[in-house]
Amino acid sequence: MTDNLPLRERLADKLWNTLFGGGDSAMLPPWSLRQGDKDVYKVRESELAAVAAMLAELDDLHAGRKRFNSQGEIVDRPDDEYISTIRFSSVIEQAPDDPLDILRVPSTAKALRDARLDADIQTLRRTLNVRRIGLRADLLAETIDLQSLSERPVDADWLLRWQESAARAVAEDFQILWARVLVDEVRQPGSHSLRTLAFLATLSRSDVEALMLAARLDFGGFICRDAPGYFNADIHEPLFMQLRDMGLMGDESKGMVTLKSVSREGYRAVMRCQNKALFIRGDGLQLTMPVYPFSRLGREVVGLVPAMADTAYLFAVGNGLKKRDFQVEIGDWFGQEGGSGLFSEQMKI
Repeated sequence: MTDNLPLRERLADKLWNTLFGGGDSAMLPPWSLRQGDKDVYKVRESELAAVAAMLAELDDLHAGRKRFNSQGEIVDRPDDEYISTIRFSSVIEQAPDDPLDILRVPSTAKALRDARLDADIQTLRRTLNVRRIGLRADLLAETIDLQSLSERPVDADWLLRWQESAARAVAEDFQILWARVLVDEVRQPGSHSLRTLAFLATLSRSDVEALMLAARLDFGGFICRDAPGYFNADIHEPLFMQLRDMGLMGDESKGMVTLKSVSREGYRAVMRCQNKALFIRGDGLQLTMPVYPFSRLGREVVGLVPAMADTAYLFAVGNGLKKRDFQVEIGDWFGQEGGSGLFSEQMKI
């Protein structure tokens, strides 16, 4: 990496070298894009589309819709290829039944070829999945505002475990999750433990959907319980139960959080929730709130999920604070690394 490059570009370069090394990956590294003054988003989207096309071709090959021709090329299987396998009616032709023919038992040689083909398809599919996630990680790295970047390399054991788990991620939201994990670790090795990787590898579709809902309510480690009229027992109680079962909320599902004032003259504080925030003013020097607290693992995992704040939830929390004689404004939050940021476009609740 070149020391005089902006941190964002240094992060992208370090990420690429970590995942793909200096070899030929059939994709353009970030430094080549900068030298050629190319639009990184257009190039990455084109590369993602090319990978998706290869995966679709693998699906066709595995399903039998395509096959290899004599030149080793993948081509469409002719519609009339199956005609020779049709058994004539016994009225037209009398022939002794062959049990092996009915069962279509392959020869040992053919079975080995089929097994090798299946193994090759699965290996290439996992490789392409990692490439897709690497491309998404590069796009993510290009958008992060950094205050620091560690020069320490990613631990080899950690990277191998990440590759093994990420290779099985197919859906886009799963891949974005693994991309965020990689970017965090490249930026600051040690950000996510092997235990965290093992947990993420067990997530189901239902688990990820629960994380997405929880992330929209996250005030940086907890969900505020004092939100009059917002919570629905049929929706949110199962959500909180699922988060507790996953180990993302402590056994004490209900707790209290005390937020101290940033000013010595009256209460002043900002409660951040994703892309929004509440600016709170009032008497005293601290604010105690009833909350659903996340566990340590919960804070880490929920923080990986990209989400937009639930505005209705924020207004409900704001109204709860108003009943306690606090003045509350809601606005947009432009956060930076380390928790700092800009609060703007505020509106009084």
